Amino acid sequence: MEKTKGILYIILSASAFGIMPILAKLSYRGGANTYSTLFLRFLFAAIMLFYYLKTKGISMKLTKKQSILILIIGVFGFTLTTSSLYMSYNYIGIGMASMIFYIYPSIVTILAYMVYKEKVDFRKIISLIISLMGIYILIDKTSVSFNIKGIILALIAAVLYSLYVLGASNKEFKNINSYVLTFYISCASATVMFIAAMTTNNFSIHISFYALVAILLIAFISTVVALMAFLEGVRLIGPSKASILSTIEPIVSLILGIIILGEPISSRIIIGSIMIVLSVVILTKK
Repeated sequence: MEKTKGILYIILSASAFGIMPILAKLSYRGGANTYSTLFLRFLFAAIMLFYYLKTKGISMKLTKKQSILILIIGVFGFTLTTSSLYMSYNYIGIGMASMIFYIYPSIVTILAYMVYKEKVDFRKIISLIISLMGIYILIDKTSVSFNIKGIILALIAAVLYSLYVLGASNKEFKNINSYVLTFYISCASATVMFIAAMTTNNFSIHISFYALVAILLIAFISTVVALMAFLEGVRLIGPSKASILSTIEPIVSLILGIIILGEPISSRIIIGSIMIVLSVVILTKK
């Protein structure tokens, strides 16, 4: 039962994260940029969570060690992951950046084995290989250009996110309420993005109403819901399984892109999606 709950949490998280690129594109159309979108996303998420925690009377106290760990995974694991990935889009295509970023399940599986001695069985290896092949097929490699700086930035994002996944499974977080943990991660991320936007003079204030609505939806669906579901899922099924299951995220983005943005569908998209779904079935079936 706990395993099933963990799987459902990760699927919910991946779906919520998968909605984010669509909402981000809508916010950009309304005048927002990367810095303002990410800052407002985390700020709105922190406000929502603070209101919930106060109305429910949930304690927000942390130990010194927990505070330090949250700061580390919030800043280095989550904020810098997003920033690095978005920066890579300036040098290479989104397709190549996504393909490089989604090698993070492999990195997580290797690091989980090295750090936590987590067992890597045959089924997990096969699932991982199929999911990576599916993502590789999904990406249109002919539409991107080679740029070493962009590739390095995407690789940095993959490594940082892998560390975030492993950090989220740390025993120090097991006694922290998921809402509290997500609140502090959002606060850390909002602070870093605000400082980055102001120091680089990239904070956009000319944002339309519908762009603000899109950012609010990112804050609630793709931050509050996605982060809490992911943290709960990692606790229940472990970091490597959670990261492999999260590869359904690009399928959600692709489907919504086709429905909402009118993006084209091809046999490449269908085959890649089927392979990723198959990898999920293999991973979750006993």
